[in-house]
Amino acid sequence: MQPQIVNKPPFTVVGMQIRTQPMSPAIPQLWDRFAPRIDEIGSIVEPHVSYGVMGHYDEKMGFDYMAGVAADQSGDLPGGMCTWDVPAYTYAVFEATLPTLGEVFGKIYNGWLAEAGYQPLPDLCFERYGETFNPEDPNSKLSVYIPVEKKA
Repeated sequence: MQPQIVNKPPFTVVGMQIRTQPMSPAIPQLWDRFAPRIDEIGSIVEPHVSYGVMGHYDEKMGFDYMAGVAADQSGDLPGGMCTWDVPAYTYAVFEATLPTLGEVFGKIYNGWLAEAGYQPLPDLCFERYGETFNPEDPNSKLSVYIPVEKKA
C-alpha cells in the first residue's frame, strides 16, 4: 500500500447525508437515492466526479456520511440536501474498489499510518469516485483520501 501524498485545497460538497455505521447497507441505499438527483445541483465544479465524505465519528453513534458532488453552491440547495465544507489538508491517497473498500480502510488505520510515520487528522476522510468510476464494475477504481500529518 503505497499512497500518493497530495495537498488538496478546500472545497464544498453538496449532497445527501445520513448518520450510519461502517459498511452499513444504508450507504449504498443513500447513493441510490442521491445519484438520480445530481442534476438538481447547480454549479458542479468537477463534472462526472462524486464524493463520499465521512466525519463526526463517535464509537457508539457511528459517523456522518454524505454522498455528494463538489459544487460552488451559493444559491438555494435542492430539498433534502446539505453542504459539507472540506478543509485544505495534506492527504494520503489510496486506491480501492468497492469490494476492497473495507479492507483498504482497515489496512490504513491498522497498519499503514503507524508504519509510515503519519497520524490522521481528526474527524474527516473521503472517497473520490472519478470520471471513469463505474459502480457496476467490481474492478472499477476509486480513491480514499485520509488527511494526515507527519508524526513529530
